[in-house]
Amino acid sequence: MLALTGVLVVGAVWGWRSLFAEVPGGGLIVTEPGPTCTTEQVEAGGKVRAKQIRVSVFNGGTRTGLAGETLDALMERGFVGGDLGNAPSDVKVRRVQVWSTIENDPAARLVALQFGKDVKVRFSDEDLGDGVDVIVGNGFERLSKAPRSLTVKKPQEYCVPVESVPPVD
Repeated sequence: MLALTGVLVVGAVWGWRSLFAEVPGGGLIVTEPGPTCTTEQVEAGGKVRAKQIRVSVFNGGTRTGLAGETLDALMERGFVGGDLGNAPSDVKVRRVQVWSTIENDPAARLVALQFGKDVKVRFSDEDLGDGVDVIVGNGFERLSKAPRSLTVKKPQEYCVPVESVPPVD
């Protein structure tokens, strides 16, 4: 009984010290998040390129992993990866839809071309993720052969993605 009481006292002392000990890494400096993009002007006749466009992909079907596979394929073509997830439950998509919050958006048009010439860009007030939104449905199979840049007809301003750099300890 005496041994068990000794173990209990040692455990209580150790627990008390651990409870009030300094937290490891507690002196970390917290910095404000930096900008996710920089503004870049593309003059009329200039080109908007895949590397200037952030794309978010959402699964509007029942095939597991479809959005991730699609985002990976777009990133292989030079687009910058954005958000990934499931589309809102009220959105019905057979094959693919490309959404933009900017009317006549050449960046969204370049993204739409990756899925075929018949894919139109839909203007939407609802912004699901960073950059151009793509919603894929069960009927989507693969990307089409498409250009990696598009000539703009009038001057455009783009928020070109900046890759985040992890802080140095």
